[in-house]
Amino acid sequence: MPKVLVLGGRFGALTAAYTLKRLVGSKADVKVINNNRFTYFRPALPHVAIGVRDVDELKIDLSEALPSKGIQFQQGTVTKIDAKNNQVVYTKPDGSTVEEEYDYVMVGIGAHLATELMKGWDQYGYSVCEPEFATKLRDKLTEFKGGNIAIGSGPFYQGHNPKPKVPENFIPNADSACEGPVFEMSLMLHGYFLKKGMLDKVKVTVFSPGEYLSDLSPMSRKAVGQIYGSLGIKLIHNFRIKEIKEHEIVDEKGNTIPSDLTIVLPPYTGNPALKNSTPDLVDDGGFIPTDLNMVSIKYDNVYAVGDSNSITIPKLGYLAVMTGRIASQHLANRLGVPTKIDKYYPTIVCVADNPYEGFAVSVKDDTWYGGSVSVAEPAAVNHLKKELFTKYFMWTKGDMALEKFLASW
Repeated sequence: MPKVLVLGGRFGALTAAYTLKRLVGSKADVKVINNNRFTYFRPALPHVAIGVRDVDELKIDLSEALPSKGIQFQQGTVTKIDAKNNQVVYTKPDGSTVEEEYDYVMVGIGAHLATELMKGWDQYGYSVCEPEFATKLRDKLTEFKGGNIAIGSGPFYQGHNPKPKVPENFIPNADSACEGPVFEMSLMLHGYFLKKGMLDKVKVTVFSPGEYLSDLSPMSRKAVGQIYGSLGIKLIHNFRIKEIKEHEIVDEKGNTIPSDLTIVLPPYTGNPALKNSTPDLVDDGGFIPTDLNMVSIKYDNVYAVGDSNSITIPKLGYLAVMTGRIASQHLANRLGVPTKIDKYYPTIVCVADNPYEGFAVSVKDDTWYGGSVSVAEPAAVNHLKKELFTKYFMWTKGDMALEKFLASW
């Protein structure tokens, strides 16, 4: 029986594993390898930071959820993919090293949050990208008495060579991996300090390594600028953060922004395990170039989904789920199960929530890829959508079977 290894435990990998097993059943052994027994609904980690959710509400035990669907689970940290010999090398929790063979591998281990590229991160940096980051920020906000807050993203170190086999307009150049969480957190902070009666004591600056929210249409970016203007939020473009100090941040050119609390999406680089893998598996940034079916351009039994794939620009949950679904559909056909394969078409789809003020901004935009759809709507119903989406993810244990229908809400 063919053996399929799925590497990772977030949107892309879980979608690939669940969908493939649902399609092929007993025609293949499906095994997930993830560095943590638990996974989390990461779009709600900002909610943890502002105290409206507890991190344990967002936790799923993969060692229970996956076997209940007939999928094997192994906790282990992937250190290398030997694509020429069909092997994955990983380290188990007890420290032992395993070399496991596969017939097919679906790579969804994401990228690397390169906090080491920001001097002063350990002492002064805060974020919402990991559960422990969100709880640390929650504690900091609780004791914050006022001052300057800077929030933004570090640079994205995108790969360019070799190119994936997809239309050129599907892979635009990006300065940031994804600025949606920055936009959401900037709205949340306004609601948070409004509730605490501290708005007059806080000055918020949003910074971007390029043009802020460049993945949206000029019309949508103008609307965001107007929102920020009404909220008293200052916006600074082309600020590539290099150092975090106690009361300011510094960019690569020596420019500074006053900051008593710095919230940053760290610089985004290729996963070290992929950079350590068979050299021609990845591009010069450490991401796997594929075709539109998510098949590696060099190894036809290797699939890449989510942030590991070089075609997902920006690094967005919606695109991760789409790539996971397409990869599993394509592989199901190869395993003898006729299956319709969805077409990959990138679109920015996200919801920036503001729970304390009871609204969210729903975004759907494909103009970055040459399309004409540009929607950015603030509404109370969008906050409800985010709440329901969170409940859906937790109820299904991360199985996004209906996501392609729900995302168009």
